[in-house]
Amino acid sequence: MSLISYVTKIHFAENLLEDAIEVELELLGLRRPLIISDNGAGRRGIVDRLLETIPRSVSALLYEIPAGRATEEACLEAATLFADWEADGVIGFGGASAINLAKAVTLCIGHSGPPHKYAGLGGRSASTRQTVPPVIAVPTIAGSCFETVSVAILSMRDGRVMSLVNPLIMPRVVICDPTLTLDLPARQTAGAGMDALTHCIETYIATAYNPPADGIARDGLRRVIAHIERAVADGSDLAARREMMAAALNGALAHQKGLGGVHAMSHALGGLAGKSLEHGAVNAVLLPLVLEFNAPAVAARYDEIKQEFGLPPRADLCEAIIRLRERIALPACLGDMGIEAGDLERAAVSAEADYSNRTNPRHAAASDYLSMLQAAL
Repeated sequence: MSLISYVTKIHFAENLLEDAIEVELELLGLRRPLIISDNGAGRRGIVDRLLETIPRSVSALLYEIPAGRATEEACLEAATLFADWEADGVIGFGGASAINLAKAVTLCIGHSGPPHKYAGLGGRSASTRQTVPPVIAVPTIAGSCFETVSVAILSMRDGRVMSLVNPLIMPRVVICDPTLTLDLPARQTAGAGMDALTHCIETYIATAYNPPADGIARDGLRRVIAHIERAVADGSDLAARREMMAAALNGALAHQKGLGGVHAMSHALGGLAGKSLEHGAVNAVLLPLVLEFNAPAVAARYDEIKQEFGLPPRADLCEAIIRLRERIALPACLGDMGIEAGDLERAAVSAEADYSNRTNPRHAAASDYLSMLQAAL
């Protein structure tokens, strides 16, 4: 990619949700927003907090994603609900699924046919309206990265995972309030943190030329390493929560440079029928293997990453990541998460076709991905 564009409006502070939502709804002229959430019953407190924040002059409708996954069926269902409600905008409230779905829904509004018809796929793009309903993205987990990118990922009915790429779906506003992550359990905090770490590392070594993204990624990497274990050990540590949300935002802003093989494989695995995988935990298993694969192409950059880890030049970066994964109690292999050997060949083919593979620093074919997946099993 050659485009460098930092144009998304971002609010970032503790306890700003209430003020920021009211202000942005007014500025965008939204009176009937559809709220899309993937927080589930276990996080009802923050959902209620958002609903109580909506001004009395605004009528909002809540759509909670079935099974918490951004699927083609959920997208079409939410788009129908948007039309029936006569909504005028979308609030994506949650993690990757909620924000992905919020963006994808806007493409369905006023367009016929399946959602992927109106997004760039494999270098193609179909005609879309010049405007779509506005999206306000409110992350409630520090790690998804989808709040500041013009990409939405959906699991399709035929089993594929589609990356819908279209500049129109970039959220107009992002509201980052670290207090929305205080209730997140340790396991989810660990997975989200490793997702943020992976975003920062993969963008830093991606092939595109984007010096601002490199600086942002290194800063995010530094924040993850300094605070992830504190956030996992004590979820009430607001300072650690703030720094982890800042690191996640850095990874999201650097994302425009492109990702790599870890996300190519985790996207593919996420589309497996009947699987409900923790994306960050999957990344934590795959990251050392992809770094080992990519070393012949970008080993020089590993020395800079080691500096952020506080490691000496001769230290093994992959081993350091494995030890970090162990300390925050994430699974050591894909088999521990329900992946089976029969799943791998299809996932490897999908990984080669994934948009993240385009900026992996070393060319990776399906056979390379199959070898890494087998090693991760």
